[in-house]
Amino acid sequence: MRDYLIDTQTIRYWYDRGCQQHDIVVANIESLRKQVESSENKPRLIVSVITLGEIEFGHRVNPSADPNVQADYLKFVGEQLPVRLEVTEDVTAFFGEIRKRLFDTYAPGDKRKPKMRPEQLVDPITSRELGIQENDLWLCAQAIGHGMVLVTNDGMRRIREISQNMQPALLIQNWTIPNTARIE
Repeated sequence: MRDYLIDTQTIRYWYDRGCQQHDIVVANIESLRKQVESSENKPRLIVSVITLGEIEFGHRVNPSADPNVQADYLKFVGEQLPVRLEVTEDVTAFFGEIRKRLFDTYAPGDKRKPKMRPEQLVDPITSRELGIQENDLWLCAQAIGHGMVLVTNDGMRRIREISQNMQPALLIQNWTIPNTARIE
């Protein structure tokens, strides 16, 4: 049974009762918990230190937000996701492989440079930016490297495309869609 690596948006939807995705995310979490009630080996819901950094960044760029709400949010994260996943050396090879595949597939040949960031990648056909964030690459690498399911609402279409035949596979679930939480 695999563990679940929960991304920033999914945590926000889980916490924020005011957003339209809240009820669906909570229902998926409850469904997953019911699926494993009788199981001896229960999957864990895990948060990456990368996600924690994104949360901290969000709090710092919105200093006008109520500090009590921010503290409550951090308390929620700590209680619901007590297991923290560090970026360890064993995931670096997966990060490198994902990033290489993206560059091989989407970086224009004449502009391909080792120092380019994923955010600078452009579709060679449409010339549109791909909208890939480096933190997403790290989360995908962590999920692959630790055999976890990444839970995200992000499309990650390009990352999904280039990782299709990677071994081990990148597994993604989107819990903002009803009835999608399942045991992998």
